[in-house]
Amino acid sequence: MEETLREIKKRFRMAMNGIVSTSMREKGMDYRINFGLTLPLIRNIAESYTPNAELAQYLWKEQIRESKMLATWLYPANEMNPDKAQQWAEEIPYPEIADICCMNLFIKLPFAIQKASEWVTSDKDILRYTGYQLFNRLMMQNRYPDKAGEEKLISSVLNQDDREISSIRIAALNCIKRLMHRDLQTAKHIADIFRHISACAIMCSSIVITIRRLYHSLFRNK
Repeated sequence: MEETLREIKKRFRMAMNGIVSTSMREKGMDYRINFGLTLPLIRNIAESYTPNAELAQYLWKEQIRESKMLATWLYPANEMNPDKAQQWAEEIPYPEIADICCMNLFIKLPFAIQKASEWVTSDKDILRYTGYQLFNRLMMQNRYPDKAGEEKLISSVLNQDDREISSIRIAALNCIKRLMHRDLQTAKHIADIFRHISACAIMCSSIVITIRRLYHSLFRNK
């Protein structure tokens, strides 16, 4: 294991891009170590190793951007249980890591919808963001929540206001857009809810306006 970890870190160093890592640090993503590798490079490294939960866990614990990303490719989804998924989600440092976790690992979990439903109602910003991004990934694969999960998702968006972090607000809005494209019945149900919300309500007015526009667009084309 130690030899493998040393080999991986050596490959990180050889591909290091200082300009990218500096740019990310200036934008607020201050990892302890950031080699600035692109996703295609990290994916190529991942293809050199057999998925292994123990190795992935070691990589995830490292305070290194590329190690955390690589871990999402190497952790076998069929070996991750709900408690481990919860632990990883709570340890996500930045949205880009959340995106990679959703794309490579969380989307493959049989309990993904359940976790997404839990996370969107969390009081922790990173968990809410992860939940919305996971829902977006799921619905891109036509994996929709049941009616109870649907209402939970809608309610979580209704509870947002203009103070919500922009990345979370955008992820939430994308979820509602995808949910409205499920079918006309769902679109009408969501539109009916949002239609009665005034711009001065507690909820984020920009989301209200966008949902109304999407509603009219959907029904105009049917």
